[in-house]
Amino acid sequence: MKSFLKGFLLGIALVAVNHVCVFLFGNSGEFALRLFSGIIFFAITTAFLVSKDMTSLFACGFSGLFVMLFFGLATAEMSDLVFGWTAYEGGFWGSMSALVVSIYLTSRKTELSSLICKGEIPMNIEMPLKIKLLLYAVVSALSFSYLIMPENAGISVPLFSIVQFALLWFIVPDRKRLMFFIPVFIMSFNSFWSASTIWRPSNFLLSIICYCCMFTKFDFKTDSLQYVAKIVTKLFSPFLKFTLPFRWALELNSGKAPVIKKIIVALAITLPCALVLIAVLANADMVFSMQVDYITKNMFSSFGGRSLFIAICGIFAGLYLFGIISGAYTEETPDNIPHFSRKGDLIIINILLSFVLLIYTSFVIIQFKYLFAASALPYGLSYTEYARKGFFELLALTGVNIAAILLIIRLTKGYSGKWFILTKSLCHYLCGVTVILLISSFYRMLLYTNDDGLTRLRLFVMGFLVFEAIGLVATFFYIAKPRFNITLVYFCIAFAYYLILNIVPADRIIAQNQVDRYFNGKCESVSYIYTLSADAAPAMQKLCEMGDEHTRQEIQNFLEWNTNSDIPRRWQRYNTSVNWAENFLITKFY
Repeated sequence: MKSFLKGFLLGIALVAVNHVCVFLFGNSGEFALRLFSGIIFFAITTAFLVSKDMTSLFACGFSGLFVMLFFGLATAEMSDLVFGWTAYEGGFWGSMSALVVSIYLTSRKTELSSLICKGEIPMNIEMPLKIKLLLYAVVSALSFSYLIMPENAGISVPLFSIVQFALLWFIVPDRKRLMFFIPVFIMSFNSFWSASTIWRPSNFLLSIICYCCMFTKFDFKTDSLQYVAKIVTKLFSPFLKFTLPFRWALELNSGKAPVIKKIIVALAITLPCALVLIAVLANADMVFSMQVDYITKNMFSSFGGRSLFIAICGIFAGLYLFGIISGAYTEETPDNIPHFSRKGDLIIINILLSFVLLIYTSFVIIQFKYLFAASALPYGLSYTEYARKGFFELLALTGVNIAAILLIIRLTKGYSGKWFILTKSLCHYLCGVTVILLISSFYRMLLYTNDDGLTRLRLFVMGFLVFEAIGLVATFFYIAKPRFNITLVYFCIAFAYYLILNIVPADRIIAQNQVDRYFNGKCESVSYIYTLSADAAPAMQKLCEMGDEHTRQEIQNFLEWNTNSDIPRRWQRYNTSVNWAENFLITKFY
């Protein structure tokens, strides 16, 4: 019975994941869709298939296949048909690879839980707490379906995060860990105050990672990447607990458990057999086939594929969140991973650094002479052409320099003496050179912007350079006293920048810059702003009032495209930017 239940959940999970992959990666091309679908299908299928014996493995696999085919065909209308089958194509190869791995692990009597949950000791959970966790799973499933799954969800997304915070407040073992929920709450508000969807897929993934961090113990003082491995295991471990709520539910109804088990087994066996029999009889008799089609159409007209898909995703989300939260009630054994202890040769490091810095010094001199001081350029180069070239190369070098500094400090820990002091001095000098490279990159990007105006990429890159400069300040102090976790500092700086991108109205800033340049005579067209989201609408007021009839028509088309939708209006979809654009459209054009 357990194997058939796992197979049923596996089929539902794969159908839900297929649609999520189409949603997240459908715009990235067929190769990316196949690749990510294959990876995710491999992980989920492996998590479900690895069993104690081969019989259980194949029972789970075949029942999961039948369930996936049934629900996959029923929800085929929910995604683009081409991309839907492309995702399944990548998922097929991922699932076949998972089958091979699962057969090997099963034959070796190796349970996946022992690999993923290595070092975790389950705690004895009392029945009242089990009831709370089960209620959390049910409420999470229902609220996810009702608040997150509606198309173009707006205000309902932060409401879901509020519901989650309220639930977690009563069930988490340590409320201090809820500090990790702050970025989740910030990212959820992006769906309410911004109409741009550029960050929503990454917000979804990062929110899951924040949930995992919430219930993972870290040694923040240790400058290592052990916590990255822990987070990865936390991401996959909830799949191993999908059957746990059902087992607990049977415990609550222990008197009726044998009957319930028999009913589940009977349904798991009967449903695939019934589907195969109906398909064979439908091919054998046209009247019977027409009756089956009629019944099926009536069934899905009252309970359509979209509703079925929402229900599947809600169940999947509830079980996954339950798996994460139940992981909070495990004790972790101390890590026995040996720390990095290799040491480098100071003489070799200093000679290599000296030659590298000599080349960088000559480059910096040229930057000050020709780029910053604007001296006359040789070889007939124009100043604009010289400044524009090489931005991405310099940006890449700043990353390489930071990585080199961190590696050198790691290799020279524990040394002392004059050679070590020289190494630190050279690292500080390399850090200073990297600052010059950052300034040069920023100045080049500024010239791009002055000539062609702001775009999303240019705005995001300029912000990235500012935060990279903050990281270099931390690196400068780390060279002097490497007594703090610099890797964690980099993660915090990067995440802070990402959260700011969720808050700042980037499209509005970009549109305002383009409109101002247009009225100052620096550009002939503002066509780029029509590729932005409804966030750009406030910057178009002046353009609408002073532009010609053709410009007004383009603005009207832009507003109608970003506000009109065939999706029925519901309160979950309320968005401040879309609402402002609708009012602007009605006031100025209707």
